[in-house]
Amino acid sequence: MNANLATPTDFVFRAADRMRIDGCTHAIAREGMSLSLQCEHEALLDHYLGILLSNLRQESPENTIESYFPSNTDSLLNRFNEALAGQSVDQATRAPANASRAKIWIVHDAQNLPEAEIQLLARLIQNFPGANIRAILLMIGANASNNLSTFGRKILRWDIEAPNAEQAQAALETARTEGYLLPVTQLLKRIQHPSQKNEADIKPQDVANFADPNPQDPNSSLRTQQVKQQVQAFHDKGQQAITQSTHRLGKWRKNNTLVGMAIGAALGLSTLSMLWIQPEAFGIYVGTKIKAHTPLPMEWPEPLNAPAKANTEAAAQSIPPASPTAPDQPR
Repeated sequence: MNANLATPTDFVFRAADRMRIDGCTHAIAREGMSLSLQCEHEALLDHYLGILLSNLRQESPENTIESYFPSNTDSLLNRFNEALAGQSVDQATRAPANASRAKIWIVHDAQNLPEAEIQLLARLIQNFPGANIRAILLMIGANASNNLSTFGRKILRWDIEAPNAEQAQAALETARTEGYLLPVTQLLKRIQHPSQKNEADIKPQDVANFADPNPQDPNSSLRTQQVKQQVQAFHDKGQQAITQSTHRLGKWRKNNTLVGMAIGAALGLSTLSMLWIQPEAFGIYVGTKIKAHTPLPMEWPEPLNAPAKANTEAAAQSIPPASPTAPDQPR
């Protein structure tokens, strides 16, 4: 928002809006251009249109500004014939000698006009430059649009955007300093509540819904500042805690990843060692597999002196018993 405002009603929400208004003023007043203004909020459109018309009156007071509420094609033609009254065909089709004395038509609710009527208006303005008419088309609504290609390069288009929260707060602070807080608050209220179109319905105490406490109350201002500082400190601590937690979590994940990799490597090395030492344990056989043979029956050998004993007993049984012998006789 521009801080250098001359009147309480001459305020904008962005510096770029101020530049747009100045550029449109010069284009309409000095270059014979038409303009299309589109905005979602009627209150904001009316506010910026008021600033534009005020600048046009200061830039070129000789121009006339007229409101036009089109109803049908016949009304448009009749209105154009009135503008050309007293001029010949040759004068109507030539550029006027005094281009500064123009007629500026404010075409309300242009989004409701049929495309054919918009094209007719553009052709009349271009084909009869002697009428010296410039149109300002007002379109209200989020998706309000119309085919303006018939105007060619003789028309500008400005889609006015509503202020965001930061821009609205900056406008309130500047308005409080400059002494026109109520108009800014009323406009913001009407933007938030498009159905409320009567400014008289907005009470001064409604300012509290949009602005900070009264700056003339130092205690209230001090309390507000303290609350802001506490909220900011709490926010900073929260951000710091989140950052530290994220850092620790990342470090913990990194360390656990390294430990897991080390354990996996140790298990792999141990498995390979067992595979090398005992391949049979893993079902792997090296060389030719040896077939198992049926075990032979085992016999215990007889003692070595057993046969001799048996022979002795047989020999003893074969010898006849000895007869009684006579005494030895001499030979």
